[in-house]
Amino acid sequence: MRIHYKIIIFAFALSVLGGIVWSASHYHDKYQAERLRADAAEQNANAAEAITANVIQFVNIINAISEANQDAKNQITLESQGAQADIKVAIANDDCAHRPVPPAASDRLRQFADSLRTGSGSASTGKPDS
Repeated sequence: MRIHYKIIIFAFALSVLGGIVWSASHYHDKYQAERLRADAAEQNANAAEAITANVIQFVNIINAISEANQDAKNQITLESQGAQADIKVAIANDDCAHRPVPPAASDRLRQFADSLRTGSGSASTGKPDS
């Protein structure tokens, strides 16, 4: 074979090899970029999942607090109704049932009612702001 043909074959083989190297480099760079994008997307998904879990936990805590407050209100209502019934039975046949309540007793009942409002965390105390 002539040297001229060998040079052409060598140049062709070299250009094919160069094309393969360039192609490998090009697609490796694309692979790296895609891998970085996928990693970032996974981190974003994990962060969103953590935030969602925290929000759900917060809502569950608020629901538990609300339920406890409602149970406390129901218990206070039951105790008040029981006290009212006991007082009605105690004074049913007593002539004091038809007389006005003494001011000291009404003041004490008002103090008790105010303490219930203060204890439950209510902003309304029934008193004016001034």
